[in-house]
Amino acid sequence: MKYEMDDAGWDSIKGYLSKAWENPDKYPDNALLLSLDEKEMSQIFTKKRLELIGAIQVRKPKNATELSKKINRKLSAVLRDLELLEKFQIVELKKKGKNILPRVTKNVLIIPLVKIEAKELATITSK
Repeated sequence: MKYEMDDAGWDSIKGYLSKAWENPDKYPDNALLLSLDEKEMSQIFTKKRLELIGAIQVRKPKNATELSKKINRKLSAVLRDLELLEKFQIVELKKKGKNILPRVTKNVLIIPLVKIEAKELATITSK
């Protein structure tokens, strides 16, 4: 099965990148650019961690304990995964007393699939 992004998806991505290009100082808080090798990518983005990110975004848990119950996983495993995702700035963990509040901090994640060579801005914009 071949994946093809629909026009709405492309329009959304182009719109975001256009705004980020025009006002780069406003967008670092919304997006994250990771340069990972194949091993790192497969270690970070497991099926369980992607499920965890989605559950945080959709279910908006009050704390990590509630999150672990909602996705039916052990709290220790959820906390381990949250700490790893926090290390890569994909989630933020706010501590309030004994509670840990997980929050997805980025709206866009960009992961180059190949090594990208540094180019001058003029070279990129002239294409």
